[in-house]
Amino acid sequence: MKTYAVIYEVGDGWLKGKPLEEQPLAEHGDYLRYLYQQGILIEGGPYLDDSGGILLIRADNLDMAWEIVEADPAVINEIFLPEVHPWFQGNWSE
Repeated sequence: MKTYAVIYEVGDGWLKGKPLEEQPLAEHGDYLRYLYQQGILIEGGPYLDDSGGILLIRADNLDMAWEIVEADPAVINEIFLPEVHPWFQGNWSE
């Protein structure tokens, strides 16, 4: 499996003027927990300025990575607009 960086920017479904805690993201959180339990989600979280967030996911190829991202309820509801990029995870311990 390869690693992909998913960059989320806020979309038209983002409630302007509302902080992250007040956004309709419960289903998004449930989906990310599911991805983590399946070993797909490596790491992720929101930016602290409420402008989006980033995920690192595992997928066989770019098409599969996009399928994973497009099934996210926050993407379906246009709360987040995603970008997906192949990402090289460097080993800095050597």
